[in-house]
Amino acid sequence: MGDRTVSKIINEVATAIWNNMQPIYLPEPTMEMWKLIANEFEQIWQFPHCIGALDGKHIVIKKPPKSGTSFYNYKQTFSVVLMAIVDAHYKFISIDIGSMGRFSDANIFSSGALAKKLNKQTLRLPPPAALTDYDQILPYAFVADEAFPLSENIMRPYPNRSVTNNFKNKVFNYRLSRARQTVECTFGILASRFRVFRRPFETKIESVDNVVKAACVLHNYLRNETIILNNMQGDSSENEMPENQLLPLTNNNTRSGSNAFCVRQKFTDYFNTVGSVPWQSDSVSRGKY
Repeated sequence: MGDRTVSKIINEVATAIWNNMQPIYLPEPTMEMWKLIANEFEQIWQFPHCIGALDGKHIVIKKPPKSGTSFYNYKQTFSVVLMAIVDAHYKFISIDIGSMGRFSDANIFSSGALAKKLNKQTLRLPPPAALTDYDQILPYAFVADEAFPLSENIMRPYPNRSVTNNFKNKVFNYRLSRARQTVECTFGILASRFRVFRRPFETKIESVDNVVKAACVLHNYLRNETIILNNMQGDSSENEMPENQLLPLTNNNTRSGSNAFCVRQKFTDYFNTVGSVPWQSDSVSRGKY
């Protein structure tokens, strides 16, 4: 069987998997689903009003014909970018695949589907509300790292200069990092389970997009079949990230609005008062936050 025939079959199968399984295992969230996700993040990872962990990875590909430097990334390889939001159980909530690797990560996010929906307020997020035992009104937000801009609906860590002599800010960074690790683990499980991610894709861009989408929805199916709510540790080997094939995004230096800083400060106050957990001081003292 020729390479073109095999490639065509793989593309057709991946497309069929996505079309049939996406409505069941990766549906577009409703307001009630966002509330459920937030409740699970609060119960499992002690981060209230968190509606998902956000991150992206460069997926390494073979240089497409006649593409010039369109897919050439900061690691001097060629890639497309997978943006993803995951829940408290290492499952994908939403994915966006296909941005060219040459674009800056700030541009990739700002031009992507999630940012557009956030700006247009079409994500059907729950309205801001008070936290338990805390009378300040706070929006629901995604947790992310320095690759993403701080906004009212995206919380990122304080920069190093803001935590050097500020224990409260370190506590916030610790609590955010703890919730955000879910997305890193999810990518690790995905790459470990589907070994197609362990080497560069050597197929058409359309097929790359379809195979990645199929892998993500199959990942959710398998998580649904195996997950046990009270046993979140699992096999640590499943979370190992194969090197060089899923590349991290670079830091984002975009300026944020004053409202975003205010929201982060309120979360910081909450985590250092009524929302504190017994182990956070020791964890912060031992770690680098």
